[in-house]
Amino acid sequence: MTPLIPITEYITYMLFSYLTGHVILQFIPVDKKPASQVSKSSLLLSVLGIIIFTFFPVLQVISYFSTEGFLSLRAYAILTEFQVGISWLYGSFFAVFLWMVMYVEGSKYLQAFFLFLMMISLGYASHSASLDLVPGLFSHSIHFLTITIWVGVLIHIGWLAKSIEDWHGFLRWFTPLSIVLFLITTVTGILLMFFVVQPRDYANAWVLPYGQMLLLKHLSIIPVLMFALVNGILSRKAKVDSTFDAKKWIQAETVILMIIFFITGVLGTLTPPHQVNATVIQEGAAFWVEYFIGHKIAAPFIVQLNTGFEGIVLLCIAILFLALIVISFYKKVSPWIPLSFGILFIISAYLGLMMSVSIG
Repeated sequence: MTPLIPITEYITYMLFSYLTGHVILQFIPVDKKPASQVSKSSLLLSVLGIIIFTFFPVLQVISYFSTEGFLSLRAYAILTEFQVGISWLYGSFFAVFLWMVMYVEGSKYLQAFFLFLMMISLGYASHSASLDLVPGLFSHSIHFLTITIWVGVLIHIGWLAKSIEDWHGFLRWFTPLSIVLFLITTVTGILLMFFVVQPRDYANAWVLPYGQMLLLKHLSIIPVLMFALVNGILSRKAKVDSTFDAKKWIQAETVILMIIFFITGVLGTLTPPHQVNATVIQEGAAFWVEYFIGHKIAAPFIVQLNTGFEGIVLLCIAILFLALIVISFYKKVSPWIPLSFGILFIISAYLGLMMSVSIG
């Protein structure tokens, strides 16, 4: 069951993004957005998909605690008393109302209302909410809302729009919106990270699988910013350059965001390192980190970054890959080439940091 959870989490994030993008674009005037192909059936199936895929974490808890089966009293207690079960019940309840409103093509305000309630329900089952309900629930819900707005709009514009005739009309409202969304996402993301690991333990957490995934997630954000720079600022030259393919560049950006979604799904299955040394004693360090440093990791320890030759070279190569994303725009190459540069940046930056790690 556990290997399926990151996949179901990823699908859930994508379904929420698809619905959120559709709802948000309903508030944008027709002359300021490209026409996109969205069928009612796809929206209704997305709502049903959220109900199904958000049940998998509940199913995992039931299979772990309930030896009598899924129809036992213990399974019922998990569904009605555990946060993960209550979250699914409320989320499904609001999803039914959203499905009905979308079926009758009802008010966009009602659609936004029920979708937001579904996000709050999802946030209730988050790790941060289990530690501190009000701040954790608020931070997780707002973080999830902002990232799904960003990704959802890009999905509809980049993948579902027939064409983008007025690129600058779209940028006039989306660029400031994306800046605000990024700032909110950054602030709430930092708050959520503080629930899991303190800043002083951030590097120490790299020895654990959770810390490794957190590092990869943070590194993946950097190429997204480079694509946002191209799509939101540099691409304004498209007004006089008919060769610029806005849709392809948006698609490349969304692929990196999808990678971040998958990493986030994996994070949800790993043990958070509230006490790094204690977690290492209980569960051990990530085996590939021990491979990089060449010996077993035993607590207590401190992770230090050294300026080794291999690490510096790899980090310089990573910076070069970032520069190549911008250069690719000016050289008018296919956007899938800078996408590969973005992925190579993540790999080289990660390896450069791992090559620079020493355990003291």
